[in-house]
Amino acid sequence: MFQRLMQSAVVWSWAMNGLRLGSGVIVLPLLIHRLSGPDFGMYFVLLSLSALVPILDLGFAASIGRAVSYAMGGAKELQAQGYTPETSATGPNYELLGRLLPTARQLYRLLSFAALVLLGALGSTMVALRVHETSAPAVTWIAWGITLSAAVWELYAGWWNVFLRSMDQVRLSTQLGVLALAVRILLSCLLLIGGAGLLSVPLATLVGSVLQREISRRAVLRLLPQAAHHATPAEVKQLVTTLWPNSWRIGLQFSSGYLAGHANTLVCQTVFGLAAAAEYGFSLQLVIIGVTMAQVWTLVKWPLVGKLRIKNDHVALRRILWPRVWFQVLTYLALALGVILVVPALLRWAGSDKSTLPVLWFSLLALQGLLEMNYSFWGTLISTENRMPFVWPIIISNLTSFLVVLILVSTTGLGLAAFVISPLIIGCLYNHWKWPCEGARSIGTNWWRFMSRKW
Repeated sequence: MFQRLMQSAVVWSWAMNGLRLGSGVIVLPLLIHRLSGPDFGMYFVLLSLSALVPILDLGFAASIGRAVSYAMGGAKELQAQGYTPETSATGPNYELLGRLLPTARQLYRLLSFAALVLLGALGSTMVALRVHETSAPAVTWIAWGITLSAAVWELYAGWWNVFLRSMDQVRLSTQLGVLALAVRILLSCLLLIGGAGLLSVPLATLVGSVLQREISRRAVLRLLPQAAHHATPAEVKQLVTTLWPNSWRIGLQFSSGYLAGHANTLVCQTVFGLAAAAEYGFSLQLVIIGVTMAQVWTLVKWPLVGKLRIKNDHVALRRILWPRVWFQVLTYLALALGVILVVPALLRWAGSDKSTLPVLWFSLLALQGLLEMNYSFWGTLISTENRMPFVWPIIISNLTSFLVVLILVSTTGLGLAAFVISPLIIGCLYNHWKWPCEGARSIGTNWWRFMSRKW
């Protein structure tokens, strides 16, 4: 049983999520204890700047991952939209993989340089506004320089792990992520205890990223024939041109979700104050944790889904995905029920002044999490056809939901419930039913038939 657990990509993914939670439990108290008030505030400025890295990727990681999974399924060529089924393919197309490798390398060199300029200018401006308040301005500038280096390096080097994962090496990829994260946490703690202050977390992040990149790189090169690592400038340009149409759509969708979340937080803090914002934010984070833990069941299968998609093997897709979807739903329901019932009781028992949303609104927030997880799964499945019909509806929904929040907050007495009701209603109008129906059709069935029978 132990060996089986150690071979499970799901277990390793849960370990990764557990470490992410553990970093908050272990590192955050040390930061509170070891940093002065202004330094602690500056830490969150640096953290918010680092959080921009996924947006600066412009969606290329997802496109490259899909292209690699197609190549592993035997695809001969890539298309800007859609795909050509390769039902007769007998193995990976190493020639295409070999062209994708140098293409990713050169592409991320350009993205990293752009990130260095843009993030460097934005971050330096933000740090300069408050650096004089910190305990050691010179150290703060060094910490920002290391943070910028770590962020740019993570963008430049992170694609190696994406490449490895998309070659259907999900367990190895996740194990490397666990290793890198464990190193970050341990080194952060040691540096904080040793008195490195603001330098601690950026240095630990940089070391973890370097370690993950080096091992991922060696694993990818070991899996690919050495002779295949070649692409002419014309081939690189052609592949980037092919990847771009869906990449910018994904990047735009990610940016929309990021900005919508921050806009809601800003409105909540401005109108209701920090205490109310903490109540809503805490409840939302608990729901997000539940979604993240449950999604692991399907997350580990996307590289295989891409391989099967290029072969148009709908039977195998339904057989693989059906139990995973049900495991995902049941895991989330169990976690959500436990959180709604247990966390408020624990807070009361501990005599904490912190709280979650009232049970009714917390339950509706959990329902919204379930529905978003559902259409996210089906949208990702649709994207394995190399098309993104859901991007503009989701962006419009994010904008509409934010506008409805503003209206409800200013014209009703709903309070924090406005942040729960608005996305739930807007999502149910279209996204929550449209993409499950279309996603099921993409594998030769309908949603009800897929969910109600064992394949």
